[in-house]
Amino acid sequence: MSNNINKAKWIWVMGDFELYHSILLHSRREEFGIDLPHFWDLSTPYPNVSFSKNFSAKEDTSFKVFAHGKGYLTLDDVRHRLNEDVFVSKGDHSVSVFVISDGLGLPCIYINSEYLKTDTTWTSTHMTSQIHPVGAYPEYFEPTDNPEIFKFEYEEIIPKSVKKSKNKLVADFGKETFAVLKLDNAKADTEYEVFYGESLEEATDTEYTLVHIKISGQTSYTLSGRAFRFINIQGIDADKINIKAEYEFLPLKDRAYFSCNNKKVSNIWNICAYTFHLNSREFFLDGIKRDRWVWSGDAYQSYMANNYLFFNNEITKRTILALLGKPPYEQHINTINDYSMYLLIAIKEYYDNTGDIDFINFVWPRAKALYDFISSRTNEKDYICARPGDWIFIDWSEMDKSGPFCAEQILYWQTKNSMAKLAELAGEDSEPYTKSAATLKKSIMKDFWSSEKGAFIDCYTSGLNNVTRHANIFAVIYDFVCKTKSRSIYKNVLENDNITQITTPYFEFFQLIAYCKLGDIKHMQNKFESYWGGIVAQGATSIWEQYIPSRKGAEHYEMYGMKYGCSQCHAWGSGPIYLLGKYCLGVSPSSVGYKTFTVKPKLGKYKTIKGCVPLPEGEVYVEYTKDKKLHVKATASGGKLIWKGQEYELVKDEEIIV
Repeated sequence: MSNNINKAKWIWVMGDFELYHSILLHSRREEFGIDLPHFWDLSTPYPNVSFSKNFSAKEDTSFKVFAHGKGYLTLDDVRHRLNEDVFVSKGDHSVSVFVISDGLGLPCIYINSEYLKTDTTWTSTHMTSQIHPVGAYPEYFEPTDNPEIFKFEYEEIIPKSVKKSKNKLVADFGKETFAVLKLDNAKADTEYEVFYGESLEEATDTEYTLVHIKISGQTSYTLSGRAFRFINIQGIDADKINIKAEYEFLPLKDRAYFSCNNKKVSNIWNICAYTFHLNSREFFLDGIKRDRWVWSGDAYQSYMANNYLFFNNEITKRTILALLGKPPYEQHINTINDYSMYLLIAIKEYYDNTGDIDFINFVWPRAKALYDFISSRTNEKDYICARPGDWIFIDWSEMDKSGPFCAEQILYWQTKNSMAKLAELAGEDSEPYTKSAATLKKSIMKDFWSSEKGAFIDCYTSGLNNVTRHANIFAVIYDFVCKTKSRSIYKNVLENDNITQITTPYFEFFQLIAYCKLGDIKHMQNKFESYWGGIVAQGATSIWEQYIPSRKGAEHYEMYGMKYGCSQCHAWGSGPIYLLGKYCLGVSPSSVGYKTFTVKPKLGKYKTIKGCVPLPEGEVYVEYTKDKKLHVKATASGGKLIWKGQEYELVKDEEIIV
């Protein structure tokens, strides 16, 4: 991030930057040479806006307004043109700038004079009486900057190997990447086809390659950023082409690490972190090859991983704002019922981790409108149920969704609790949400809990009494049930091999949280090493969307009815960053915004551990050494170490050894 916090910056209506870039992002997907834009509703920036501020000039001066869009400014009610010097006399003044975009654009302005600068002290409207705060990022601080272009950094990369045959070139860049491909020494009168592959099989099995393009008419090319490890170029004299790339990335700093006596663990952790880097771009993406979209369920897990790797609030807020859009809501987020609820739960959890009340106040009207939409589509028992256009997802697994589905109801209960807290923070009455949550819980326990099975069933209306892991996992991780029922779920579901196994890192992550909350750290560690380690053992350089251990070779790449449909770099594979940081190193907040926090390490099966966990301000370092000594140091105040039943105050910057 830039150090230009106190400088003049480009400003826009708060939230509109995210909506603008969300539209651009969701229009970039490609499959089999065809553009495949998103299939859900997206909100747009306000096309015509005004920006206002009162200011005082200590002497005669002038300023100029730079803008994206057409319009004018008024200084003390006198109109002036944009992009021209405007004289200002000594004294107090009021200025308003009116901007309209006559296409898809982001109305925004920039002023940098001695007594008048654009920053977040301005206000805005979209030509109504409603006043909005303005948004700004320190990266956009020069008059030549363009907020309609998202700023990435670039680093040149070259292939690790290039194999050439007649009219064909296959390059291996050594690991998964997202990069701008650069080609030269091509023939302008020749058409080339470029096949992108996350695997060698995908790049060379050209009939089924998911992402491929045709190029012609130039001797050199700079192609749009795409995901790949392998590149296959075919065409006359393709073997004569020179190839390199520029890795495109957001410069987020790793503030965490983890290792233990098992050396493979550190490698797997690093691959999880690299996977997360690749998917942390304008927003948290699902995967960098196939979708490159923002999915609320994927993002929900990314918020958690972020807090244990980067602790970067800006990308979390950007993602929330892009997903939340603007009312009125006419469909669920990404069309998925559970994804609407994850978003509201995530907003509350964002506050828990940051204490950012300004953000809560801004998003509250939108969050409330989304909740009202969700609740308007429930049945007579206030159960989430499928309506036309809805997608009851939860996970890629066989489940009984023939009627109200238990996992959705527990998620809805947690949503109501989250809304109660958000309402309280916004200064509104939280009691309706609290009462509604209590009523819903009674209904769920009556209709879905099976004493015979010692677990929750999927659906009570079908008569099948089918038990899957998902609802039971939610019941544990959201503290929906008491300890006795949690232990019953542990025995009858989590440890029952007859219950259908999880096949995605997505829900495996939730399952491992459940194990950790039930005190079984070793199970989390074993699964981390076997499941995630199993992916890495296949030669993966980033974590996959799905892993079914029984599959062999290129079978792993199949998904969604496509031979290479499985994403080989999926953000929801980064969950171990959170699991090892929170439950093994044991760092978690004990009050809002980490004003106080606890460090409660659990070795599990490991004999030594060493790691770092970021805080909003500072880090926590934890190490358990071969001589059986625990070393803990926090570079922030408010920490408490809990170890072997004893509590120790952590003094800022002082190491404690026990």
